[in-house]
Amino acid sequence: MSFLQQPGAFRWRDCGVSLAVANISALLGYGPDANSLRVAFDFTIQRINEQTVLSHSTTHHVAPPLKTRSGAPEAKSEENWRLLQVSKRMTLDSLHTAMRCPSGIATFQDSLAFVGIMFCFIHILCLAKRETQIDPELSMSLCLLFGPDEIEWALVAGYLNRLAQLRPVTDHLVQCAQQGLWLKKPEEGEPLPEDFSVRGLVWAYFAFCPGWFDSDEDEDLLRNVETSRTHEARADRPLYYGLRLAFETPYLSYDAITVTFSTGSGMTTSSTTPTLQLLRTDTADLQAQHFTANPNAQYSSPSAPASSASDRDYVHVKRPAKRVQTAPSPKT
Repeated sequence: MSFLQQPGAFRWRDCGVSLAVANISALLGYGPDANSLRVAFDFTIQRINEQTVLSHSTTHHVAPPLKTRSGAPEAKSEENWRLLQVSKRMTLDSLHTAMRCPSGIATFQDSLAFVGIMFCFIHILCLAKRETQIDPELSMSLCLLFGPDEIEWALVAGYLNRLAQLRPVTDHLVQCAQQGLWLKKPEEGEPLPEDFSVRGLVWAYFAFCPGWFDSDEDEDLLRNVETSRTHEARADRPLYYGLRLAFETPYLSYDAITVTFSTGSGMTTSSTTPTLQLLRTDTADLQAQHFTANPNAQYSSPSAPASSASDRDYVHVKRPAKRVQTAPSPKT
């Protein structure tokens, strides 16, 4: 962690994404189902899936009961708790160090992939904090392990303001963030190289719209070749999640007139806190149609529930089959 003293010397471009994913994996305890953060994410994913179906239904019916989560949050043995606290400190220190990066264009470009991944994680962390309020034990376990209140939001706002000076905050960005829409439709955009590093991870369950990885392009090409469009899309990610955090949480605020981010008016959630939104996707509409047509049917998510993933900290996402175009038969 010597780079914390010299953030400008750290190779954010080459190592930033790996650092973010490794830190978050350590917070999740590398997979046990009873990890407090993992239990909170499983709980949140299931509640949101059920709320999405219920909100789209045109008939009034009793929502299916929540499945009992697999065990209580893990016991805080001294050794295990010490390791989790070290992981939290490394995660926060890495994030805050990136927020303090010099304002040079090159430095910002190098840090964007790391920051985009971390802001995605922070967004679902805020979502989990809100959803677990109905379960005091789980909410307390989450906050003890890693709560949004421990983030230095003034640094986050400062980073976003410096980025906004280099990359304009467009009306499209603001509209997508306000409405919970993904930045691009699958046919209009391509995954960033770092997207493949978090595909299928439980905390990235809501990160992408359906079909985001269904591309005719070769996956190796998308993973390794960057263009000017890649750099522009990467700069939009932190701004997008910054706007969503500003619109949906009490931790950040955004002034559209001055195009300025600032810390929120309150650092704790309340009954007046705006509801965190999920990506509005075609999948949600399909789920709603299925449930409306069969109000007594038990809804099951199209992807495996996080609590049943065989690799524990993954939700398995099947790699899309590549489309093979066959040449027409020659005329005789």
